[in-house]
Amino acid sequence: MENLSKLGESLIDEAIASGRLQPPPSGTKLDMEAYLQTPESWRAGFSMLKGNGFAPPEVELLREAAQLEEELANCGDPTERMRLRREIETRRVSFRLAVERLRLGG
Repeated sequence: MENLSKLGESLIDEAIASGRLQPPPSGTKLDMEAYLQTPESWRAGFSMLKGNGFAPPEVELLREAAQLEEELANCGDPTERMRLRREIETRRVSFRLAVERLRLGG
């Protein structure tokens, strides 16, 4: 196991030296709460996606809702405003259901 750790460390050092990997700034605190709340069987996959700039579907739902809220704030048409409100609520409900499924381990 020690050899594997040394190999991993050397690969990380090499990636940092080449610029492919940038370590967080000194003193940065890691927020492990979301990681630990993710079911163990999903953690590796979610970590790889996040590390490569992809967000879990739950986060994407929140981003979509925020974008729709911005559109709503700039919209003057009453019919379009109603449609946007429905879309926002749909995204929020989907988010809450997805989080509940994660919480229950499924």
